[in-house]
Amino acid sequence: MSGLWIRMRLWFRRALFQSYRFLKHPRKLKTRPWMKWFARHFLDKRVWKPTQHTMAGGIGIGTFITLQLLPIQMPTATLLCALFRVNIPIALVLCWVSNPVTVPFLAALEYQIGKWFLSFYTSVPATPFPDHLPESFVEVWVVLREHAPVMLIGGLVLGAICGVIGYIASWGVWEVFHRMEIAKKRRELEVQNAVDEI
Repeated sequence: MSGLWIRMRLWFRRALFQSYRFLKHPRKLKTRPWMKWFARHFLDKRVWKPTQHTMAGGIGIGTFITLQLLPIQMPTATLLCALFRVNIPIALVLCWVSNPVTVPFLAALEYQIGKWFLSFYTSVPATPFPDHLPESFVEVWVVLREHAPVMLIGGLVLGAICGVIGYIASWGVWEVFHRMEIAKKRRELEVQNAVDEI
């Protein structure tokens, strides 16, 4: 079993490396402008290898996108991460925070936030948010026309706030662990120097 696992890992790494070389071949990049754009944004090591900046940026973008209850979360997160040169995998993982289990809660929360935010600038829907699925296309249209803009605004507000908080929190956590690692190495070096002196 372990031999099969090792062979699979080697095959995957070889296939990945060959694909990387194929996509970054200078001749293809010169003849195809879209390949050059793709390689510059999606084959940049910064978007795949986590660092303090790229991980925090990926968490910020992923948190913002997952709170936009739209069917194109993962492509949007991938594109934004590539454009801003931040970590793509962490953003894609965070896109799964909004799933069939959490969507009802998130939709109700975003609706309330959107209703509160819009109350400062314009009138808000007087009818309550539906507590059951519409039974006809007419009801679906009525619900979307009246409540979808409110949910969209609520998602943008909540996503922006949570995205900034996620960025700052992940940056701070990385900084704390980085300093702890430096302090640990310093202590180990001091102990080693003390032993050498003895």
